[in-house]
Amino acid sequence: MRKNDITIPAQPEMLEMAKKIMLFAGSPYTPEQLAEIPSILAVKAKYFFATDHQDTEVLMDVFTKEGFSAWWGGYPGARSAEEQCQAALNSCPKEGPDAMVPLHFGHNQIVMFTGERSAQLLTRMRDYHTYIDNGECYEGYGFYVDDLVKCDDGKWRIQTLRLQYRVMNGQLRCMK
Repeated sequence: MRKNDITIPAQPEMLEMAKKIMLFAGSPYTPEQLAEIPSILAVKAKYFFATDHQDTEVLMDVFTKEGFSAWWGGYPGARSAEEQCQAALNSCPKEGPDAMVPLHFGHNQIVMFTGERSAQLLTRMRDYHTYIDNGECYEGYGFYVDDLVKCDDGKWRIQTLRLQYRVMNGQLRCMK
């Protein structure tokens, strides 16, 4: 274990949401739900890719225009899609002394429909942030529980973004 490695206890609320989705796993989907799952999974893939490449146009298309909120380890984060895009730009700078190459990966995803046009998505996560100046790497492991809604234009979007880090190896400079 390195000096800056930490293990973070999960917030009970996050664990409870994840457990509910896990208990749902394996339950049969309707044919209509099966048809929606690829679009829901694509939203999270777009989120990771757009964050890594600081593509605010794609990020803005991932989040709902109204009622968006983010939570980090149980604490409030951004309260609008615009704030979330700015937070992504600030935490993964492409230029300057803290410039990095970020890579985010999501896996073991489970979709649980909560309504005709709403769902929760559990995503296991691993990310790497490699600093350009010295190759130092910060990496994290955790999970997301996101609320998604199918908007009037037919696209699924993230309405509530929740991230629970469990392990951090190294240190994200912007958090020093």
